[in-house]
Amino acid sequence: MAHDLFPPGPSVLTNLAEVVHLAHMDDPSWLVAVQFRFHEGYLQVEADPDDDTVEISFDPQQRPQLHHWVSDSVPTQPDQHYAGLLGMACAWRWVLRNQQGYEDAFQIELGTPSSTTTLQYLAMASRLHVRHVKDVPIPQRARS
Repeated sequence: MAHDLFPPGPSVLTNLAEVVHLAHMDDPSWLVAVQFRFHEGYLQVEADPDDDTVEISFDPQQRPQLHHWVSDSVPTQPDQHYAGLLGMACAWRWVLRNQQGYEDAFQIELGTPSSTTTLQYLAMASRLHVRHVKDVPIPQRARS
């Protein structure tokens, strides 16, 4: 049974074991959902093609069922965004809302005590676009 908590699932997810991309069956580059398997269960991000928002679900037992792409998607190999992330924990995740009030992006921080990687999934044109969020150094003020 999927949880209805927001954000769904336990506050901390540990030991990322697998990432599965689900793409449109006619185009493997058309990402429609991503599933993360942690020790605590499965976290899923899915693009809603009706309004270009994201739907987040969590299930402690099994992969959550897709709501919008059940018959139109196939699993594909994730790309370089996940290199080195297996085994990491997720202490932070967000659903992002744009200026028009649509919850159209999801962000997840994966890491160890010494380093983190933040990925963002933006729903646009009925698909998910993956972004790797980078830290920007803040210039130090000169001391007088």
